[in-house]
Amino acid sequence: MDVNPLVVTVFSWLSVLVVEDVADGGEAVAITARTPDVAVSWPVCGTPPF
Repeated sequence: MDVNPLVVTVFSWLSVLVVEDVADGGEAVAITARTPDVAVSWPVCGTPPF
């Protein structure tokens, strides 16, 4: 399934992210995304990425 049209529509303001996967979990949708070049910490808590 090509999720790019959905991602562009829903997350157009997050164009700096690279979406790697979108999974439908029934009651929730899980989105795996990353920054394109370098890892960055979460802006609110400062936790580094996995």
